Amino acid sequence: MRIVYIHQHFNFPWESGWQRPWQFARRLAKAGHDVTVICGGREKRTLELEGVTVRRLAVPYENAMVFQQRVRSFISFMARASWYASQDKADVVFASSTPLTTAVPGIIASRLGRVPFVFEVRDLWPEAPVALGFLKNRAAIAAAQQLEKLAYRTAAHVIALSPGMEAGVKRVHPGARTTVVPNASDVENFAAGRKDRQSIREELGWDEDETVLFYAGSFGVTYDVPWLVSLAGELAARGERFRVVAYGEGADTDRCRELARSYGLDALQVLPGSIPRTEIERMLPAADFAVSTLVDNPALEINSLNKVFDALAAARPVLFNHAGWLPEILTEHGAGWQLSRDPAQAANALVEGLRTGTINPSDGSEAALELARTRFDRDLLFSTFRDVIESAVRPRR
Repeated sequence: MRIVYIHQHFNFPWESGWQRPWQFARRLAKAGHDVTVICGGREKRTLELEGVTVRRLAVPYENAMVFQQRVRSFISFMARASWYASQDKADVVFASSTPLTTAVPGIIASRLGRVPFVFEVRDLWPEAPVALGFLKNRAAIAAAQQLEKLAYRTAAHVIALSPGMEAGVKRVHPGARTTVVPNASDVENFAAGRKDRQSIREELGWDEDETVLFYAGSFGVTYDVPWLVSLAGELAARGERFRVVAYGEGADTDRCRELARSYGLDALQVLPGSIPRTEIERMLPAADFAVSTLVDNPALEINSLNKVFDALAAARPVLFNHAGWLPEILTEHGAGWQLSRDPAQAANALVEGLRTGTINPSDGSEAALELARTRFDRDLLFSTFRDVIESAVRPRR
C-alpha cells in the first residue's frame, strides 16, 4: 500500500524533538508499505532511510518564532506540501496536525487522487490557540473553525492523541469515526540507559546523595519552564541536595536564564540547551524524576505530552505542576505526583514527601516502567495506528 504521510514537524532519531512520525513511518515501511513523508525543515532535501522516503521542503520553523512568524511558516508549508502531495501516487493520504493547515494538502491530495484521507489531531485547533489568547482575530478564528469542520468531515477516520481531543473532535463533528492513539513509550530505546544508570550518573557528575530532576522539551511559553527554574531556586535556598537540569530551547529561554541568575543559580548548568534524542535516551534514566510543566489553562490538560511517555520508558516517575489525564493516570498507578503551582509550596511538598516516603522514586520507577510496557508501548499502539490506516483503504478494495 502506498502511503503519503504529511507532517510539518518531522524529526529523525538523531535530532531533538518529537519522534512519533518517524517511529510510525518506519514501522509502516517495515510492515511492507511504501511510505513517503512530506515535511518541513531548514533546507530542501530528499532522504531514504529504513524504507521511508522523506521529502523535506525548505520551510523553516522554530519554537522561538512569534505567532505571526509561525503562521507564515504554516501557510508556506500548506502551499508547498499541497503541490508535492498531489504529485505522489497513493492509496491513502495521512496528515497530522499541528498546525491545522496540514489538513489542506491532505484533503487536496486525497480528492485529486480519489483516495481516502486520514487525519491525526495532536492539538485542538482553533480551540487551543483561542483559549490561550494566541488567536484573537474573528475572521481568522471563523476560517479556522470552517477548516476544522471540513477536515473532520472529509476524513475517513480521525486519530486523536488523547480522550479529551477525541471529545473535541466529536463536539465539532459528532459523526466522525475516531480512534485514540496517544503518544508512546519506546521502551527498548531506553534499555541501555536503564541498565547503565549508575555509571551514566557518575559520568554526568550527578552525586549519589543528590536528587536529580530532569526536563527535556520545548521552552515555548505554554510549557511554563520558569516554574521549574523557580522550583530549583527554592530548593537551593533551602540548602537541599537537588540538581535541576532542563534541556531545550524556545521562546522562554532567555527569560528562564535571567530567572535562574536571579536565584543565584548557574544558568548554563540548569539550562544547558538542546540535546539530541539519543542523549535524552541515555541521560533520562540516570535522573531521579522527570518533570512535566504547563501553564495553568484547561485547554492544555488534554495534551499527550511526549516527555511523559519518555519518562515511563526510562523508568522514571514524573513530577507535574499541572492537572490533566496524564497526571491522573500516573498518580493512580503510583508513577507520578502533582505539585503545587506555587514553586515555594512545591519545594516544601517535595522535600517533605521524600522525607516521609509519600514520594518514593524507587517504587515510582517500577510503576512507570510497568505502565510503559503494558499500556503505552510503541509497538502496542502502532498496531492500532496501522489498523486505522489500513482499514481506511480496505473497504474500497
